[in-house]
Amino acid sequence: MGASFFIWLAVFLLLLVILALPKFRAGVPFSLRVFIAMLLGGGTGLAIYATQSPEVSAELRRWFSLVGYGYVDLLRMLIIPLVPTSIIAGLLKLENTRELKVLGLRTITLFLSTAVVASILGLVIGSLFKVGAGVATAGLAARESQQITDVIARFRDFIPSNPVAAAAETKIIPLVVFSLFIGTAAVIESGKNKERIEPFKALIDSFVRVVIRLTRIIIGLTPYGVLGLMAYWMSNTGMAALADLGLFVLAIVAACAVQILVVYGGLLTSLARINPFRFYRAASPAMLLAFTSRSSLGTLTLTIDTMKNRLKVNSRVANFVGPIGAVMNMDACGGIFPAMVAVFAANAFGIVLEPFQYLLIVIVSVLASIGSAAVPMGATAFTIITLSTVGLPVEAVGLVAGVDFLVDMFRTSTNVTGDLTASVIVGNSLGEFDREAFNSQDFSELAPEGV
Repeated sequence: MGASFFIWLAVFLLLLVILALPKFRAGVPFSLRVFIAMLLGGGTGLAIYATQSPEVSAELRRWFSLVGYGYVDLLRMLIIPLVPTSIIAGLLKLENTRELKVLGLRTITLFLSTAVVASILGLVIGSLFKVGAGVATAGLAARESQQITDVIARFRDFIPSNPVAAAAETKIIPLVVFSLFIGTAAVIESGKNKERIEPFKALIDSFVRVVIRLTRIIIGLTPYGVLGLMAYWMSNTGMAALADLGLFVLAIVAACAVQILVVYGGLLTSLARINPFRFYRAASPAMLLAFTSRSSLGTLTLTIDTMKNRLKVNSRVANFVGPIGAVMNMDACGGIFPAMVAVFAANAFGIVLEPFQYLLIVIVSVLASIGSAAVPMGATAFTIITLSTVGLPVEAVGLVAGVDFLVDMFRTSTNVTGDLTASVIVGNSLGEFDREAFNSQDFSELAPEGV
């Protein structure tokens, strides 16, 4: 490997050292450090893409992935212990089954409502931008269509027939369902004989404290992980993908912006009565990590931490809404994206959509929003199902695949923002949101503990 490889590797290591300097860590707010790391990583990756050979770039990406995806692996390490214990701990803090019904009903209703709006946004903005019009479709290889029975089979997989296997295979939704059953049973039993449940509560509480301490340690590594992730992606693709499908990317960005600023901002203003821009500032660490990691589950640990420590939502609401939202509240991946790809497919292949097809797109997209896997590119599977259900060519997924990593950043950031918004709205409706503490924070000094 030539000298240029070692020079760029030294530059990358130097950036890591700068981010780790005690003066930099102490003098720069945590969210700003994450943002600076994103810019540095993106700039480094673009410079390598523009100046280095594919062989040098590929070798450098091996090192970038060690830092970037190593960080994501550490976050995923926390998922299995964090998700079930957080849900069960959150449910155990409910005094009775009435509170359980209220918390669950309000959370799920809010998720479904925003998912409907998101899918409609995808259709409307996709139509306004005329995404897919004029795209060359000649010579595309045919893809095997998936039928609506695939959706039924997918939802049957959510039934936790073997929770241990689900945990081993990181199947989060069955694990969430199992945890909900355990937590619900514990709440019911507590209502009948509280003393018998106390040892179980103590065990769960102690375990949650250990997991949270570990979570704070991993969160402190966020700037380094973001630097590695951005350097990896940009050195691999540059900005070439935007040249071919720039309009589609802009439409996705516009839809996500409307969802965040108008839909979520409107809900925060009208239902929670807080300044949405102050909310965005408080939520920025989780939003930025979601943007760079492209994984709602990978961001889950920081999402819950942000809910409790920056948004000032009570832990029982945060521990319930966070894990549920990470696997069920996919407004962008399951709502906006499949709907817009459907419009893209119709325009690209010259198909005129009927009113019933638009309705079907919304219905299937909402199902996708509560069923799409919360991992990078998890929207693809349900997008194919949406297209085949509506009778549109599934080849359209291949047409937009080149820019998926770009739009996935905005999709995931939107999903996580929706989870954070839901925590505030649900917490406020239940009296579990500390408005005074939220409004009195000085975010320039606020960072996760130990960071």
